[in-house]
Amino acid sequence: MCVIEDSLPENYYCFLRKDLIDLVPPGFRSVLEVGCGDGKNAAYLREKGATYIAGIELSCSHGKIAATRMDEVFIGSVEGDLPNWLLNREFDLVICGDVLEHLIDPWRTLRRLRNVISSSGYLLASIPNIRHYSVVKELVLRGRFQYVSAGLLDRTHLRFFTKREIIELLDNSQYKIINWSHSPISRRDSLISRITLGRFDGFLTYQYYVLAQKK
Repeated sequence: MCVIEDSLPENYYCFLRKDLIDLVPPGFRSVLEVGCGDGKNAAYLREKGATYIAGIELSCSHGKIAATRMDEVFIGSVEGDLPNWLLNREFDLVICGDVLEHLIDPWRTLRRLRNVISSSGYLLASIPNIRHYSVVKELVLRGRFQYVSAGLLDRTHLRFFTKREIIELLDNSQYKIINWSHSPISRRDSLISRITLGRFDGFLTYQYYVLAQKK
């Protein structure tokens, strides 16, 4: 089952995530991208050495575009029944870029994905940080937690995470974290981080990037 979502921003499914992909050590060949959108990352993944790229995408229209750029694409939910061609394969890299916060049960999904990650493979994820000062300010000063079309309070988000909750999510799903990073911050926020010796970085980080492997 796929969905058609016309009310989301035009570029919602079309981001190129070089910043995220560059966290992965070289050597990966097979890749599964969950929430692959229109498959824009495929070309860059091939530049990095990927020889087989599969995708899972909930949007019908964008999944069909992705199928022209990737080797195989399943159009449907990662939380539903997955095809045998996917379940019977092992991947060197599984990408969940801005996906886990949209799921009903990200814990179960991560445990399922463990079965298709090779013993030396990686899980790569980007997850919004609900502790970011833009959310805290509105909540504390205005008493507002207003959903929007995209961003930290994206109206399609079902789950919300801080860094601590991300650690617990991965630990409870039997992953060990290899590396942390985060989305770029402004020069002002970078200055604040230096002045405060990083004590307030949890409020300055918009999105966490995490690289993990199976325990």
